[in-house]
Amino acid sequence: MLELSIRASSRAHTLYHETYVYPDALVAFGEKLKAFPQSATSEVALECGSKDPQFHDYIRLHLFVLKPTGSSALEIESEIGGSPPLRAENHFFIPGMPADFNRFGSELVAWVKNPDRPLRVEWQDG
Repeated sequence: MLELSIRASSRAHTLYHETYVYPDALVAFGEKLKAFPQSATSEVALECGSKDPQFHDYIRLHLFVLKPTGSSALEIESEIGGSPPLRAENHFFIPGMPADFNRFGSELVAWVKNPDRPLRVEWQDG
């Protein structure tokens, strides 16, 4: 398993989340991102952990098409269990174009093969 630390932000929201994920799951997610979208109703998701209180954490990255013209959004839903002040919840969206998410997929797949350096993917909204 890989220890995955995710920092994500939009213009208004920021998230930091640590979890563990199987490399094969990340590669499969990355390959789907690279091929996104297949249609106007395309969706791609990666889910780790569980919302069950017995689990330490849960994260879901869900990409979907907003408009047939191509604009899309990455929905990020995150929960860290425990008691305050450790407990945290986050749910927001990062807009982008398919090319942004295709590049994210390519860089993610390359990173899984060589995770020695941090992966950083950025794009501007609009």
